[in-house]
Amino acid sequence: MLEAVGVEACEEQIYLALATAPATNADELAERTGLPCPEVHRALAGLQGKGLVDVQADPAVLIRAAPPDPALKLLALQRMDELRRAQSVISLLAERFEAYGPAWRGADSVEVIQGARAIANRYAMLQRETTQDIRALTRRPAVAVPATDNVAQREALRAGVRYRVVYDRDLLDPGSPQIPLLLEEWAALGEEMRVAPVPFKLMVFDRRQAALVPPDVASEEPVLLVIRSRPVVNCLAWIVDRIWESALPMPAALSSLPDSPLQAEDRQMLALLLAGCTDQAIASQLGVSMRTVQRRVQRLLSLAGVESRIQLGWQAARRNWI
Repeated sequence: MLEAVGVEACEEQIYLALATAPATNADELAERTGLPCPEVHRALAGLQGKGLVDVQADPAVLIRAAPPDPALKLLALQRMDELRRAQSVISLLAERFEAYGPAWRGADSVEVIQGARAIANRYAMLQRETTQDIRALTRRPAVAVPATDNVAQREALRAGVRYRVVYDRDLLDPGSPQIPLLLEEWAALGEEMRVAPVPFKLMVFDRRQAALVPPDVASEEPVLLVIRSRPVVNCLAWIVDRIWESALPMPAALSSLPDSPLQAEDRQMLALLLAGCTDQAIASQLGVSMRTVQRRVQRLLSLAGVESRIQLGWQAARRNWI
């Protein structure tokens, strides 16, 4: 229990015994704990060095445990300082590795994997190694792991890894009974999903590694490229982020027509918003309540996948909604 702050198991056993009642000498402690006398002497010396016991040369003085609150808190603070120093060293080593690694790693910065089975195994490993977030572009066909068999994604989502996935519109076949149910499952587990034209299949793991399925590769077997070069991974992450920003949120995408998701009243309200009208002025012109205006504005923000009205204007112009 106290090993986290640098107290060994035998030292902890002696300290707990002394916290219950002081001892006259090491022999008494050996009898109470069942530890050999040499082990007790070594533990007492260690505890004394950590400030956890008071051992006097006078045999008439009892061996007492130091109060746990200040003594153990001090040890915890010292261990935290050590961990911070270790973290600084690790960060420095990581920077040097990234700076000089490619010079000696050579072709290892890109790993080429062929064959459905090998790709499935590597894909699962990449997901299980991820601790923070996965960003992905998904389109047909399933190279090696059908979505229904993607156990690693379920495990990662349950472990708190954030998934942001852009699905190609052609992937969402309305006639398929499986896709809506599968998307409901991913959404229930926490996946964030949007829809947009997707140029190729790509996943970025913690912005440290990327897995790319090269489009139009002339090969009998599927090919997966695992990329570890930091500049290339950053470029691929940038591509995913830009596509994500311009993609439609999943509910809006599923309910909208391919050419435009806006109805006539949406366009009218959007034009008034972009003209700088206040909510009250819009309500007056449209003959609706302020609450209705605010609800419709929130719908437009959700439809565009943005959070502010300024972003809504940019997306509306970009998508030719006005």
